[in-house]
Amino acid sequence: MAALPSALWLVVVGALASWGFGWGTGANDVANAFGTSVGSKTLTLKQAVIIAAIFEFAGALLLGRVSTNTIAGGIASITAFQRQPEVYAYGMCCALGVGTIWLIITSKMGLNVSSTHSIIGGIMGFALVYEGAAGVTWAVRDPGAFPPYKGVVAIILTWFIAPVLTGLVSAVIFLLVRTLVLRRKFAYTISFWLFPLLVLITVFINVFFVFTKGAKKSISADDWSDGKAAWIAFCVAAGLALLTAAIILPLLKRMDIEAGPKPTNGANGSVPVVEVYKELSWAQKASKAAMHGMNVDIHHRLTHDEHLKAIHDRAKIFQPKVEYTFKYLQVFSAICVIFAHGAGEVGYMAGPLATIWDVYQNGALSKSVSPPVWVILIGASGLVVGLATYGYNVTRAMGVQLAKLTPTWGFSAELATSFTIMIAAQYGLPTSSSQCITGTVIGVGLCENINGKGVNWCQFLRQFASWVATLFLVGFGTAAVFAQGVYAPSVVEGRDVITYENRIANLTTNLSKDFNTTLLSYRNASASNALPLLPPAQWEALNKTVTEANTKAKKQVDPKYTQSVTPNAVLDSLYKVLSLYQQNTVFTLGQNTVYNGSAVCNNNDTATIASNTLSACKAPKPLTTAYQTKFP
Repeated sequence: MAALPSALWLVVVGALASWGFGWGTGANDVANAFGTSVGSKTLTLKQAVIIAAIFEFAGALLLGRVSTNTIAGGIASITAFQRQPEVYAYGMCCALGVGTIWLIITSKMGLNVSSTHSIIGGIMGFALVYEGAAGVTWAVRDPGAFPPYKGVVAIILTWFIAPVLTGLVSAVIFLLVRTLVLRRKFAYTISFWLFPLLVLITVFINVFFVFTKGAKKSISADDWSDGKAAWIAFCVAAGLALLTAAIILPLLKRMDIEAGPKPTNGANGSVPVVEVYKELSWAQKASKAAMHGMNVDIHHRLTHDEHLKAIHDRAKIFQPKVEYTFKYLQVFSAICVIFAHGAGEVGYMAGPLATIWDVYQNGALSKSVSPPVWVILIGASGLVVGLATYGYNVTRAMGVQLAKLTPTWGFSAELATSFTIMIAAQYGLPTSSSQCITGTVIGVGLCENINGKGVNWCQFLRQFASWVATLFLVGFGTAAVFAQGVYAPSVVEGRDVITYENRIANLTTNLSKDFNTTLLSYRNASASNALPLLPPAQWEALNKTVTEANTKAKKQVDPKYTQSVTPNAVLDSLYKVLSLYQQNTVFTLGQNTVYNGSAVCNNNDTATIASNTLSACKAPKPLTTAYQTKFP
């Protein structure tokens, strides 16, 4: 049975918001991973969606069910929410909802942003509302990272470090390819014989990248070291390189020999196809609308955007046969990037919903949670649908609008992204795949046009502005929604408060009744002055005090007299009755004082009680004066 059944609605809303966030991530974050492949025409948008559907799910289910940190990126302190875990779960729902809206807006505008930074911005927003500036980790020293800090400062550094670093790496890779292959007289022959070596390098970097991003998170460091990952990656790479040399190269050679000019329309007796108009059924219309996102021509903008067309026209085009060779490597790189995304990012992205579910099930916040399979499926399905239906905007922005891309350029960009993120993970450098892929495209774009005319700088400035806006706009939006929710009246908590008030008021009135019953039994003794410590005047004062306290406690929870009461008012009544007990009962004053004339009685010694031996009554030590009027 769930520990917090009242939080079931948070699970339902969180699941819907999580799928929506996955959809936005697919339309934006996943689309940027395929932007270089689709932009260079190595893959069609439909092929990219199919690859994403297969390998995103595979990476998520095989390596993505890792122990996910409850607080994304270490941005907020978990201790602040431990007394109210359901408030944190509500904050996660707000962050997912606002993050979804932001990803939809940026996807519509063709801006590539980080979904991880969106969630972190949301967490930062509701942590500020709940705990103030102290609830956010702005900069905490981390000796294992470079720069040696984690928190918001590290995220801001990614805006500058990631694109610059990946830009340099992609430029180096492309310059090597251009120098060793593309500008050679027999470029195709060289690329043909270098193909196994390129396969070895590409497979090693990408497989090692997958292992360090996915497997290392789900297996302990003792069982899965970096050395073991490197050795396995090398074995896989060497095996595929040998397979390429033995089978793939002869096959490519045969395809090249057999390739001939394609027949024109009407040749070899072919008959031109005449399209026949036929009204589509509603099912066909629905299918066409659903598949629209996969059939968009992302290169169509080149026909009417003169500035963009000029950037593409300035780019140098190398031999088509050489470019064709690199298509296979780029497809493999794209597969590895998306598999690693499923392994490393989907599990991390599933953290919010997994945390909400954990709060519902256990009624507490755990430092880490393991997402159930259904949580992973919700996120991964949203990713695929988002890419299929609306990923074309960001794909066009990254693959067409930022710079001209060919298979060699796209291969260099994707390999540089994997290599940079892999190295950055080892040394604790703050990186983001969104910023990395942007940097790689700019890096290769500058190689052929060092004057900068090969890059659409207006698009890059829009990109950079969106990175900055993501953290703060999602943070402010989440803060606003969260504040409206947590500071609004709550039916659930209101009922809990009423229960507390009623129980405390009942306890207060029962204690008052018991005290008053005891007091009434001593009325005659007090009136006859038989009790030195309870003269008639004091008895009357006590009786009046108890009666007033009892009446006040009843009225505090009676809607006819009071419709709203503060916690302190209810507790003050209880404190007052307990104070009366402390100051006026036998437990505090002693039996021989209350029962005047009883000089001997049983003490608390077991042997004395067993032998029924009477001894002088001893008054117990009274509580301190402070506790007689104020209780903790």
